[in-house]
Amino acid sequence: VNLDLTKHLTPLGYHFAPDPSSQQVCTIGGNVGNNSGGPHCLAYGVTNAHILAIEVVLADGEIVTLGGLDAEPSGYDLRGVFIGGEGMLGITTKVAVRITPNPSSVRTLLLSFDTPRDAAATVSAVIAAGIVPAAMEVMDQGITIAVENYVNVGYPRDAGAVLLAEVDGLPDGVDIDAQRISDIGREHGATDVRQAASDEERMLLWKGRKTAFGAVAQIAPNYYLHDTVVPRSKLADTLEEVYRIADEHDLAVVNVFHAGDGNLHPLLLFNGQEPGIYDRVHAAGAKIVEASLAAGGVLS
Repeated sequence: VNLDLTKHLTPLGYHFAPDPSSQQVCTIGGNVGNNSGGPHCLAYGVTNAHILAIEVVLADGEIVTLGGLDAEPSGYDLRGVFIGGEGMLGITTKVAVRITPNPSSVRTLLLSFDTPRDAAATVSAVIAAGIVPAAMEVMDQGITIAVENYVNVGYPRDAGAVLLAEVDGLPDGVDIDAQRISDIGREHGATDVRQAASDEERMLLWKGRKTAFGAVAQIAPNYYLHDTVVPRSKLADTLEEVYRIADEHDLAVVNVFHAGDGNLHPLLLFNGQEPGIYDRVHAAGAKIVEASLAAGGVLS
């Protein structure tokens, strides 16, 4: 399991950088199959950047090793081709991962905004300022309330959206970047900026973000999750279109997403026992995908 690997490595000064929201339950093999990302892929890259070699059983039963542990292998990058193949190219039986040194300093900020548009604009402004945080995640009010009900760590229930931003590296540089993000947030309408005071508080803030999908069970028994990527400059407009589409189909929607790289995760909430509900849910889902593509985005 992904998180088990990082827990084992942390006392040794290392971790496995890909950290999907399902980190507590997803496996390294599953990460390879899906080329999984996660909040910290903004700075560190998705799974493909952290796999050195894989042992694979091909369809005819042949066992091969793709990639290598020493120098960069010559020829075609068959390791890279296989990662993200979702099991269609063979079965992974062993994985050699690249481990990442733990940063010497980490700062985690929680910025509150009146609207998701203000939070999205802040994300674009931070990147435009030349800052590449380890992670930048946005949650709208509906999902923030559900998360706070679960973790009780101080997420603001009255904020229209929150931005969870993390910077890591050398202490002096981290302090400078954290201050710059705070300033940029306030310039774009942040009503409150809070910095985690301890590692325990920081981990609780991330626990809230990474258990968001499960927390929506407080709102509705079923959800339909989408996963598209749009240019950061189109985040705010696409979000507003997502809300409009949900209203048009008489559905509730909450948004929690990897804002730093424009990766949207709209969750359409519903009760599967309601007659005809799946037709509305699928229709709304199709419109959300179309809106993302029209904004210059892609399926992630």
